[in-house]
This record gives sequence, structure tokens and C-alpha cells, in this order.
Amino acid sequence: MRYYIGLSVTVILLILLVFLLFHSSGKSNVPTTSMPLHSYANTDAEVRMTIDGPINANEDHQQVQITANQNVVTFDQFKGYDSTVVNQQQFVNSVNAYSAFLYALELNGFTEGNNSSALSSEQGHCALGDRYVFELIQGGNDLERYWATSCPKVAVSFEGNLTVMLALFEAQVPNYQTLTKNVIF
Repeated sequence: MRYYIGLSVTVILLILLVFLLFHSSGKSNVPTTSMPLHSYANTDAEVRMTIDGPINANEDHQQVQITANQNVVTFDQFKGYDSTVVNQQQFVNSVNAYSAFLYALELNGFTEGNNSSALSSEQGHCALGDRYVFELIQGGNDLERYWATSCPKVAVSFEGNLTVMLALFEAQVPNYQTLTKNVIF
């Protein structure tokens, strides 16, 4: 009788192990948040959007990055693939402003995405267009990271409202249009 119980338990454990191995194989290394986005307003977490321009010569390549936290919004413009800073502006932020921003991001899908390992990186996608990377970072670690492109018919990991997301991040930077007038995307 003990033999059959032991055998049954072993078979059940093996089935469970096989299920867990195959069920989790499509996940990326970036975990998803377990808290609503707005609950990070009083923490050291920050949100970031990176616009990476077309794949071109190193001296022509450009990126724009907007990072916001409860104290500051930072605008960075980079040149080249080694991310040489050519312009940086910082603007004072507050917990209330950051909280309002996080609520807006949350309601427009900032945390909605596909964690498939096939979509873990934007590199090489939309070579003649722009790639948009959205990150939630805390303690130097990505809590979430999704990406989209300006190219139609490209599989992307970001599933939120791209148009609103771009507008919300741009609105965090006073004079965004002036700061990016020389950026070629």
C-alpha cells in the first residue's frame, strides 16, 4: 500500500515539474510589477522613456531619454551608440506631480505588455524608424521594461496606448519641442 502511495506522489510531482518547466519557458527576465503604478509615487522608483532613432552611422545616431521620479524630471539627448550626452536638462518635480503622472501612465497602459522572451529586446527592430522603450526602475533594477516602434507590422512588447504615452512623457519636459528641434528622428 505504501508503495502505491509513494509511486502516486512521485508521478504527481513529476507531472507538476514538467508542467512548471514548460509553462514558464516563454517568460522574460524582467518581472512585472505586483503593485499599481501610482503606488510608487512615494518611493525611489522612476519611470523612463527612451526614443532610439534609426540605425545609422555612429556620428549620426541620436537618442532622447526622459526620466521622472518624485524629485526631478531629467531630459537627456545622446549622440552615437555609446550614448554621449550632448544636452541634459533637469526640472524640479514633486510627489503630487509624480503621482498624477503615474496615474495617467497607469490608465493608459504603461504596465501592459508581453513578457515573451522572443520580444525581450528591441535591438534591430524597425531599423529605419524609431524604437520606444518604457521602463519602471527601482534601485537600479528594471521592474518592467516594454518597447514599441514607429514601424507598422512589427511585433512589439508594449501593449499600452503609444500615442498617449509619448505625449505624457513629452509633457513632463518644459519646452520639449525646443529641446528636440535639432534631433533627427
